[in-house]
Amino acid sequence: MPLLKSKIAVSFFFLSGGSALALWAVHIPLVLETVGISYSTLGLLLMLSGLGGFAAMQLAGWMIDHVGAKTTTRIGGVVIGLSLFGPAFADSVFWLGLAVIGIGFGLSGIDVPMNAAALQVERVNKRRIFTFFHLFWSVGGLVGAGLGLLTIQAGFSQSQTLPVVGGLLALIGVFLANWLLPNEPNAQKSQKIENRAAGKANRRVLGFVILAGLMAAAGAIIEGVAQDWSALYLIDIQGLSVAAAAGGLIAFNIGMILGRIFIDRIVEVRGRGFIIKWGSLMAAFAILAQAFAPNPETSLILWFFLGLGVSGVVPQLFAAAGEIGEASHSGRNMARVVGITYIGGLAGPSIIGLLTNFFTLDVAIGWGVVLGLFIVLANPKLEKLPQ
Repeated sequence: MPLLKSKIAVSFFFLSGGSALALWAVHIPLVLETVGISYSTLGLLLMLSGLGGFAAMQLAGWMIDHVGAKTTTRIGGVVIGLSLFGPAFADSVFWLGLAVIGIGFGLSGIDVPMNAAALQVERVNKRRIFTFFHLFWSVGGLVGAGLGLLTIQAGFSQSQTLPVVGGLLALIGVFLANWLLPNEPNAQKSQKIENRAAGKANRRVLGFVILAGLMAAAGAIIEGVAQDWSALYLIDIQGLSVAAAAGGLIAFNIGMILGRIFIDRIVEVRGRGFIIKWGSLMAAFAILAQAFAPNPETSLILWFFLGLGVSGVVPQLFAAAGEIGEASHSGRNMARVVGITYIGGLAGPSIIGLLTNFFTLDVAIGWGVVLGLFIVLANPKLEKLPQ
């Protein structure tokens, strides 16, 4: 029963993070109208989320190692809920900037500890279940987007919807955190000498940590190809309407969800490296084939296979990060990987946007092919990492 409760709790925190991100995203146009700023100014403000995000990741990594994943996840669950209050009431560029930093801090503050809690459950469960938890992030995205669209159509403003949902997420998170597995801090004050030695030993594997981070960042950018550019691709290249173009993202998310249902079973048999390698290869092929898609129907199928292929890449790299090096530093190692991934995810859309100044969009998204092949080629090196 404790294990079942912990699975439910971890699943909720993934659902909470995904729904909060989507709910914020669908309210961006309303926030933009309230504050009265241009798209370019909004783009600059959104980059600020990286500041809050990176700071939260490093703090969370330290807390996991010194306090434990349970307490850190509880705090993160409250912070992600409260972070929705900022954009709800922002009425100037200054306050929106602070709100965006808060959103980044909240999303990252839950991201690292919930992944650590998921890895803790997987170890006790003795069966691969890590990617299954990431399924609930995708489901949360659909729930948050759907709820946001319904409330907006019903005439509710961001100042009404975001605080209510944010408050509920925080309250439910406080309660469900009691169901998480007990804290298992990796670094104990009574072991200072041993921890110094472990820190020195862990420095020898920092290269593997950085490699895992770069690979995960590449995977996040590949995800961003669909999330940020699929609709524009279907409009500009395939000639679909704005409404119909949403089908690309829907197809991608369906592929992601289906992949995350079955990937853990494959990992049990073939290992994490198998998913990282072949998933990246499938994603690279799907992006490459978009340049030759003869019609919208074929393109939608390719967006589905992109989601299916990339669905397990980032989760399995996060799980691998928690197993690199010394146990006393697993939280910080995972935080470094998640931090690099977060920065890559922010930079990815800008890189593709820059490429569109020189190439058509179907060629510009080919950057994802290069990144997919990078993951495939780097994977054998990561599989040799010292545990």
